[in-house]
Amino acid sequence: MDIPNLPFLRILLSFFTDNMDILNPPFSWYCVLLATGSLLFFFFLWRREQRTRLCLPPGPRGWPIVGNLFQLGKSMPHHSLYALSLQYGPLMTVRLGMRTTVVVSSPAMAKEVLKTHDKILAGRPVIEINKTLSHDKSSLVWADCGPYWRHLRLISTVELFSPKRLEALQHLRRDQVFSTIRLIFEDKGKVVNIVHTVFCTTLNLLGNMIFSTSVFDPHEPASAGFKDTICELMKVLKKPNLVDFFPFLWFFQPQGVSRVIARHVKALYDFSDTFIHERQSFQRDDSEKDFLDVLLDSTTEDFTLTGVRALIAELFLAGTETTTTTIEWVMAEFIRNPQKLNLARQELDEVVGSSRKVEESDLDRLPYLHAAVKEIFRLRPPGPLLVPHKATSNCEIGRFVIPKDTQVMVNVWAMGRDPSIWKNPSEFMPDRFLEGENSMIEYGGQNFELIPFGAGRRICPGLPLASRMVHLVLASLLHSFEWELPDGMSCEQMDMSDEFGVTLKKVEELKAIPTPRLPHHIY
Repeated sequence: MDIPNLPFLRILLSFFTDNMDILNPPFSWYCVLLATGSLLFFFFLWRREQRTRLCLPPGPRGWPIVGNLFQLGKSMPHHSLYALSLQYGPLMTVRLGMRTTVVVSSPAMAKEVLKTHDKILAGRPVIEINKTLSHDKSSLVWADCGPYWRHLRLISTVELFSPKRLEALQHLRRDQVFSTIRLIFEDKGKVVNIVHTVFCTTLNLLGNMIFSTSVFDPHEPASAGFKDTICELMKVLKKPNLVDFFPFLWFFQPQGVSRVIARHVKALYDFSDTFIHERQSFQRDDSEKDFLDVLLDSTTEDFTLTGVRALIAELFLAGTETTTTTIEWVMAEFIRNPQKLNLARQELDEVVGSSRKVEESDLDRLPYLHAAVKEIFRLRPPGPLLVPHKATSNCEIGRFVIPKDTQVMVNVWAMGRDPSIWKNPSEFMPDRFLEGENSMIEYGGQNFELIPFGAGRRICPGLPLASRMVHLVLASLLHSFEWELPDGMSCEQMDMSDEFGVTLKKVEELKAIPTPRLPHHIY
């Protein structure tokens, strides 16, 4: 509340006190009390905002009502927030409509938020689309850190993504990747849309791990519809929703986002139900159990079939998009940098050879490939602002106070571009992770210079699976084929601009022509 509003109230109070004689006496005193109460109320709001503004980290002044939304722009908020942080510091306050947000832009501040004060700042803000079909009440990603969330987290880390479980389902991932390589080989000479190919592969990888079957077949209408639902949902999710910035618009729903989301989420739930109902009719041996069996065995009075559906939907939504965009960016950078591509191929030839395909057991012996993936996580993190956090109570960081219910965002994209941390931060340089202090940096949440999956109790539980999938698919594509750009396009002509959304996607999808580089009987 701005101070200019106060003189108006003083004039209003003066009017009533100066004209009491022409008004009904009881009514006059009511007016005086009303005006005085209003004056005190607005004065209290103004003082509280002044005190809050003094306690919060510094930040740019915003416009009335909209705050700093215009300063973020329409398409590149991670860029805009980084530019603002250079002026206001690595702990900065912005107002996004009616939502106060603290933005973190350095490893030191990220450690304060995600480790030192992790317990207080591990809440989740209420996002309008997550209320659809009460998804927020069954979600692992968006639930607050209560008993329900802890139960889901335990299931995920111990039963779904444990080394033992992932090892037991290794053959499913291998068979799906081999199937993709064979399909590319059979269509040799044709242009391959890397995004589409990797997306379908990832979709079926997850489908095999969750349902023990591929979920996408272009010749099967039901499975094609499932893929289309996920794609359409991603398109809707990447658009900002005005209701999140201005909650009073909830009744009007000006963009109609909730209706569209509800339709797509229901389609995902219905698709999962076909497998759930089939699986409930028989019991499988422990050695044959997939993710769905584990989830059904873990149901309780609180974790019901609704929770199972919600968790499966999040596995598909989070797993497909992040894996796909990461692989596309690595492939694009390698095609654009032939010398670095040759180094990756030499490593693959030494470890795997030319007489077989890549196996998961090979991955630990491919340090250059791992360095390239780390470099993409630094340069093109799949979630440039991570999933937002929320303060569950007042929290002090340094000399600043983050008030309860404040939204907290971590700009990992900005941290990856910080020249005080990284030499030549805008260049694709996998070698930086093979030598010096950087060689010890991992993305498991302990090194805050590189946290593409977050850190602390809110770190992505699917990290172990995502890492295996990214490295296996990427190694297989690079080992099995030579890749060149279509239509005689040169490497310098590649469009490497990014697009902000659910993930940081490449604006122009990568397309390339494969040439087999192994004996044909291997395929």
